[in-house]
Parts: sequence; C-alpha cells; structure tokens
Amino acid sequence: MLEAYLKVLELGWYEVTFAFKGLADENVWKRPAEGLLSIGELAGHVAHWEAVRLAGEGADLEEHAALDLAKCRISSPLIDKRFAYYPNTIAASPSEEHLAMTAEQVCKEMVRVHQEAVAYLKELNPDLESTPPGWASYATYGEFLRYLTFHIAYHTGQMYSVRHLLGDAPPDN
Repeated sequence: MLEAYLKVLELGWYEVTFAFKGLADENVWKRPAEGLLSIGELAGHVAHWEAVRLAGEGADLEEHAALDLAKCRISSPLIDKRFAYYPNTIAASPSEEHLAMTAEQVCKEMVRVHQEAVAYLKELNPDLESTPPGWASYATYGEFLRYLTFHIAYHTGQMYSVRHLLGDAPPDN
C-alpha cells in the first residue's frame, strides 16, 4: 500500500518541476502582490512540511511553533520555520541564503528534500495506520501521505498563478 501512495505522490512532484521551467531567477523570491507568497516561499513551504511529516518528529499542529527542526532527518535551507504557515511566511522575509538561490537551485533542492523524505519513509516501512513519532494522535502515516498528495498539487497551482501574476508565461502543461 505504501508504494501505491508514493506513486500518486510522485505525480504531483513530476508536475511541480514544470512550474520552474523557464522561471527567471529574479522572479523566484518576488511576491506578486501584497499578501501573496513568492514561488520560492511556496517551494519552502512544500519542502518544509514533507520533510517534517515524513522524516521528522512533530508536535500537534496547533503547536507548530514547538516543532523541533533539529529532529528532522533532512537538512535544507528550505526546511525553515518561516515557511511553516502563511502568517509566519508573510511576516518574514526570506534569508540571504534563500535569496541567493536561483530557480534551478530551488527546484533541485525541493526535489532533493522530497527524494530524501521518501527514501527515509521507504526504509522505515511504517504501518500506514501508525502515528509518526512526536505527532501525538494527530494523523497516521497514511493520512499524511494522502494529504501530501493534495498539498503538492495545491501549491503547484499557486506557483503557476504567481508566474501569471508576475507577467510570466509558464509552460503549458
């Protein structure tokens, strides 16, 4: 069953790479309007949560500030609390390290985090009805995987919208 979930998740990850094709580096961290996130911030959000949910130890989502990123088995500039939730992200600015990342680098880093999170999960081979460490009774591995499939698709659509709002012409997929 784990492989079936991961095959569906991979469809979303296949699509997200198109959101970066032809993306100008100057548009990666540019917010298209007040109150909207940049493509880089959306990428950080997706990478952050996939890593934390599949390769970390969490806390109840109401206490997301309590997440201990040091317990995440993956390290990346995109795994950053400023990308956890919209209010955190909109109130903060990307770091200098983030701003130095090109479109290609952000895309590759997102995909690397995804691949490492999935590799960790495959190695763990959890019972999909069990709860990941540190998540109390919030969700099971199966529930996380079902949600992550939606999560990547939703935020990929946002990335396309940001490109359009910036006057860019993303590839037609």
